[in-house]
Amino acid sequence: MGHPVIDDDEDNFEISGPKHMRSNGAGPKIVTDWDDMEDRRCAIACLVKSTCVMESDRLKCRTYNGTELAPAWWQSFGFKMEKAFVNDSDENHQFTYGAIFKRMAPPSPSAPEYVIAFRGTMLSHPKVMEELLQGFWVVFNALADYTRFKRAHPDVDTLINDSHSHSVWLAGHSLGAAMALEVGRNQMLLKGRNVPTFLFNPPHVSLAQVINKVLPGEHKTRLYTVSFMVKFGLANMLPGYHARTKQMFQQLGPWVPELYVNPDDTICRGYIDYFVERQQVCKDHPRIAKTAARASYRDMFFSMFSDKSQPHLLPSARLWTSRTRKQEAHDLRQWWKSDSDLSLTYKPYGYPLNVYA
Repeated sequence: MGHPVIDDDEDNFEISGPKHMRSNGAGPKIVTDWDDMEDRRCAIACLVKSTCVMESDRLKCRTYNGTELAPAWWQSFGFKMEKAFVNDSDENHQFTYGAIFKRMAPPSPSAPEYVIAFRGTMLSHPKVMEELLQGFWVVFNALADYTRFKRAHPDVDTLINDSHSHSVWLAGHSLGAAMALEVGRNQMLLKGRNVPTFLFNPPHVSLAQVINKVLPGEHKTRLYTVSFMVKFGLANMLPGYHARTKQMFQQLGPWVPELYVNPDDTICRGYIDYFVERQQVCKDHPRIAKTAARASYRDMFFSMFSDKSQPHLLPSARLWTSRTRKQEAHDLRQWWKSDSDLSLTYKPYGYPLNVYA
């Protein structure tokens, strides 16, 4: 059984890369303004894309004949690939799921020295079922036990330990975004390191998409308000969980990852409703919101079996929302388009909850 056909045009930076960034006449390298959030987003999204193309190069044997397409995705922004993350030591079962990139230009206070990027699930991959099964680690909030996380964590931890945390950036798409989120959260909780983190279409397990289809605005808000009241009551019945989530949210509050979501994407839609409805409940019922915003039914259930479970919710984030065609809602390629093409909007959400009220 042969490998699937993977579209070379999609992997080719010259064809599929961010064309709006090439008008600077800089030749093959793109001059990136790291103080500009649009340039920053596009460059980081392309580095994440390069991890997918690295795996495509391997599947199509492009690494053996000098026709690799992946290097253009990092070299165009002045990076080199320091290390690839692979899932297995057995060459016959290896596949690439992430990489560490080093910026070759002189140090800059607004630019990263290193970017650690993790790819999402490749639906055209011959082992796609194995990759899809890894999503259960997200459902059960157990990515720290995930093989990919365990293999990458020592290198990531050493790199961040040896560098200033703000000179190392984390990024990922879909399942890779969940990986980057887990790494960033652990760095903040365990080491107090506030690592800049870019999360493209991160998965959020919720019924948000169903609720949005079934209920109009006012009824949806009432449902979330009732849900927050229920979670407030349940959290107070679990004093250990209540105290643990309070401490963790206080520790995580200063960490504000960049969260890139699309309202038509079922996988990440829950983040939009969580932050928007949390803010609305906070205005109407601040005492309830203060506790309920830290609680989820899933986390409370798992806390009954383990006192080491961590909340999967984020206390703070900058929520960037795009509008594209529905069939592109979960695609990484939307995130290296210009702000105007995406109709991109953003809003910061902080913790404690009244910071951005």
